[in-house]
Amino acid sequence: MPHIKKIILILSLCTRIDAVLASDQGTVRARLLADVETIVPGQSLRLGVELAMDEGWHTYWQYSGDAGLPIQVDWHLPVGASIGPLEWPLPEKYQEAGDLTGYGYAGEVMLLAELAVPDESAAGDTLAIAAEVSWLVCRELCIPGRALLEIALPVGEVRRPGAESALFDRYAALVPGPLDPDLIVDVALRGNDEIEVELHFSNPGFSFDQDDRRPDFFPLAADEFEFSTRRLDAQRLVLSLRPFSGDEVETVSGVLVYRQDGEARAGELVLDLASAPRRAEPSILQRDFRAKDPEGAQSFWVYVVFALLGGLILNLMPCVLPVISLKVLGFVSQAGEEAGRVRQLGWAFCAGILSTFLLLALVVLLLKSGGQEIGWGFQFQYPGFVMAMSALVFAMALNLFGVYEILLPGTSGDFGVPIGGREGLTGSFFNGVLATILATPCTAPFLGSALGFAFVQSALVVVVVFGAIGVGMALPYAVLALKPAWIANLPKPGPWMVWFKELMGFLLMATVLWLLWVLGKQIGVEAVVWMGAFLLALGLACRIWGQCGSIQHRTRSKTVARLLALVLVLGGYALFLHPLLALEQQLDDISNSSADELEWQPFSPERVESLVADGQMVFIDFTAEWCWTCKINERAVLTQQEVRENFEMHEVALVKADWTDSDPEITQLLRAFGRSGVPLYVIFPAGRIEDPLVLPELITAEMVIEKLAEAASFSSRGSR
Repeated sequence: MPHIKKIILILSLCTRIDAVLASDQGTVRARLLADVETIVPGQSLRLGVELAMDEGWHTYWQYSGDAGLPIQVDWHLPVGASIGPLEWPLPEKYQEAGDLTGYGYAGEVMLLAELAVPDESAAGDTLAIAAEVSWLVCRELCIPGRALLEIALPVGEVRRPGAESALFDRYAALVPGPLDPDLIVDVALRGNDEIEVELHFSNPGFSFDQDDRRPDFFPLAADEFEFSTRRLDAQRLVLSLRPFSGDEVETVSGVLVYRQDGEARAGELVLDLASAPRRAEPSILQRDFRAKDPEGAQSFWVYVVFALLGGLILNLMPCVLPVISLKVLGFVSQAGEEAGRVRQLGWAFCAGILSTFLLLALVVLLLKSGGQEIGWGFQFQYPGFVMAMSALVFAMALNLFGVYEILLPGTSGDFGVPIGGREGLTGSFFNGVLATILATPCTAPFLGSALGFAFVQSALVVVVVFGAIGVGMALPYAVLALKPAWIANLPKPGPWMVWFKELMGFLLMATVLWLLWVLGKQIGVEAVVWMGAFLLALGLACRIWGQCGSIQHRTRSKTVARLLALVLVLGGYALFLHPLLALEQQLDDISNSSADELEWQPFSPERVESLVADGQMVFIDFTAEWCWTCKINERAVLTQQEVRENFEMHEVALVKADWTDSDPEITQLLRAFGRSGVPLYVIFPAGRIEDPLVLPELITAEMVIEKLAEAASFSSRGSR
C-alpha cells in the first residue's frame, strides 16, 4: 500500500520521462571518485558517488519522504573485492507541492562506501570498478536519470592519497554517527499515534541553540506508517505515526537532528516504542501553540524589527494620544528657538521614553525571577497603580486649564508645554515617561509577537526588545531633534495654542474617565465614587497651590498654602483610597456593556477542553478592561450582526479570558501562543484542541467570519 501510494505521487510529478544516460549531460552530473590514486592489496579505500544538480533541483536521501525515490547505486566489483553499505550525508528537509515532506540534497552530494581490496591483487594490476547509479531529480517537475560510472585504479606497493581526499573528509563529517554520549533522549507515548521525544544533556554546561528547524527527526524508513514531526521548543519534538495497518509500530529508526554551539548536529537513534511509558495528554496550558500562529516563530532580528514597528505605531494609540499631542504643541512653540535648544528638548523627551522602557524591562525581569507570571501592561492589573495614574492625569489636566503651575528649576510648568514661556528639559523628560506609561495598556500590530517572544527569552533579549520598542516610539521625535528646521513646517505659534492646550486638558479628563472605568471593573463601582472624592480633594489642593503656593507669593502665604494642599492630598488618600486598597474586593454588580450582549462564558482550561472534546467550536477573547484595542475590537467587530449570525450558525461557544486582574492561567496560555499581552483571539475547531486558529491584534468582521468558516471546514475533515 505505501509503495503504491508513493508511485502514484511520483508519476503525478513526472511530466516527462527522460533517462539521462551520460554522466556529463542533463540536469544532474555524476562522477565516481576514489580517495587514493594507488591502492595496496589487502587494504581498503573510500569510493564516492558524486551528484551535482543544477540550481533549484534536488535529489533524494535513503528515505525520500512522502514522495520521491532514493538514489540507487549498484556496484560492479573485481573478483574478491567487497564493499560496505552506502554512507549518506545528512539531508535537507523540503516542503513540496501538495503539503508533502521530502528529504534530499540540493547543489551537490557525495555518497560514500568503503571498498576492501582483494589480497591476491598484484602490483602493476589495475582494478576496474563500476557503479550503475539511478536517481530522481525534482523541481516543479521530476526527471528520472541514470548513469554508468567507471573508475580504474592501479595496484602498487605504496598507498598514495588522491587529489579528492579533502572532499571525502568533508562529506564523511556530514554522515550521522552515534549520538553524543552526553545527550540523553527521553521517549514517551502521547495519545494513540504521537511520540514525544525530549532531549537534555547530562553535562549541565551543554545547552541547545534556538533554531526554527531544530530539533527534528528524519526516519530511515516509514513503509509501515505515515510520519510527521512537530517542534515544541529547543528540547522537545513530537513525532506523529499513523500506521497503514492496525498493527502497532514497535521501533522507529532514524536520525536525530539538533543544534548546539552554532552548528547542526545529527546522530542515529532507535526509538523503542514497546517499552516507552505512556504520558498523559497535556492540558491546554501545557501545550505550545506558537507554531500555529500565522506570525509564527521568527529569527531574533525579525522580532527586533517587530518591536521597532510596534513602538512606532504606539504613537497613534488612543491611550497615549493626549500626551503626544502636548509634545507636538511643544514643538510648535519651539519654532523660533535656537536649533541647539530644540535638539536638547527633543532628546530629553526621547530619553524619557527610552529610560522608561528600560525600567519596565528591569521590573519585568525582577518579577519573572520571583516566579510571577506577567505580561505587557501588567501594571494596570493593580488597582493602586490605576489610582495613581488617575490622580496624575487629573492633575495634568488641571495644570493645562490654568488652575495651578508647579515651577521646578529648569522648567516652565505646564508639564513641558510652554504658553508664553520656555519648555524645560525636566518637563520634556517626564512627558516622555508619562507617554510611555499611558502607552502600555495598548498592544499595537507587531508588538504582541515581539513581546511574546521576549517574555520567554533571556534577560538580554528582554532588554533588547524593550529597548527596541522605546526606540521605535521615540523615533519621530528623534528625527525632529536631528532636523529642527523641519519644525518650521508646523503651524506658527499663536493664540490657537491656548485653545489647543485646553482641548488637550479635556482629552486628559477623558483619559481619567477611562481609568476610573478600569478601576470600577477591578474593585467595583463604589471604588469609582471614592476615587472621585479623592480627585475632588486633589483638585482643591491644586487650586490652593495655584492661588497662594507658587513662587511669586510671599513666603508665609506660600508655606501655609502648600501645607494645606499637602494635608488635603494626604487626608483624601487616608479617607477615600486607603480603605479601598486595604480591602481589594471584587464586586460582581458591574453593568453590562453592549459587547456583553453576546453570551460569554468565563474562561477556564477545563471548560475549553471539555467544549472542544464535546464537538463544539470555541472562540476565546483574551481581553482586559484597561485594553483600548480590546474594547474597540469588541464594540466595532464582535458585536456586528453578521459576526453574531456566524457565531450562531457555527454554534460557537464564546469564552472570555478576562485578564483585567492578573490571572496566571490566562498568562500561561498567552505564552503558549507566543504572546505577552492582550488582545488575542483564538478559535479552536470542534474536536481539534491541537489545531487552533489565531487572529491578529486588530481584527475585522470579514477576518473573523473567514476564520470561523476555516475552522468549520477543518473540523469537518476529522482527525488527520
